[in-house]
Amino acid sequence: MINVLRSEWIKLRTIRMNLVLVVIAVAFPLIVSVLIAALNNNDEMNARDLLNAVQISSVVTAMLLGVIGAATITGEFGFGTIRTTFAATPKRMRVIIGKAIITVSLAMVVEGLVVLLSYNVGAAILTSRDRRIDLVDAPSGRPAIAGVILFAAIVALLGFGLGLLIRNTPTAVAILILWPLVVESIIGGILSAAGVDQPFKWLPYNAGISMANPDSFEGGLGRVGSGLYFFAVAGAITVFGALLTNRRDA
Repeated sequence: MINVLRSEWIKLRTIRMNLVLVVIAVAFPLIVSVLIAALNNNDEMNARDLLNAVQISSVVTAMLLGVIGAATITGEFGFGTIRTTFAATPKRMRVIIGKAIITVSLAMVVEGLVVLLSYNVGAAILTSRDRRIDLVDAPSGRPAIAGVILFAAIVALLGFGLGLLIRNTPTAVAILILWPLVVESIIGGILSAAGVDQPFKWLPYNAGISMANPDSFEGGLGRVGSGLYFFAVAGAITVFGALLTNRRDA
């Protein structure tokens, strides 16, 4: 299994697209946080406000990591190199598990780096302007930071699972991006119009995003419940995709 993990790590880090996506994923939230901290004239801005800005921009990072997760497997199917991979490791589930581990691990490391850099750089800028930035002002701050990191890991797993199912990069990426931006908004609007109470808590992606909420929860599934729900959906898609890949021709 170690050899499989080493092989998948080499594949992941030597693809130029992945490098570009990681650079954008790190740079975008950092730039946003710096601009918000530098240009904000609100003397009342505190740690909770800064965490809100980091959370919003970090969602973009999670989406880009999800794209990497999808491309990790769809690229091999597209170029036909998956046949060589499966020939070298006939037990396909080892390859699939190895890719999933590397994808999720990369997502957690990159998102953790992004959140810590964005928050600390933003806090340093605001502190230099005589603003009081202390996580004490945001009691849910640390759980929210952990939530952002776990959210990115689950999105990466979801992207990987969609890639296993669809085997086509543009389609998998389109579904990954359009589902939270369009489909869940439409479904949530319909359920709201039908009189369903708090419908968005039952929509997987919206539930996942709430993991990163720096405010205390009132109602809904809670931070842990939302994370488990989103993970269950992403995990189910990935397991189904893995079973199909294990049975279908490469």
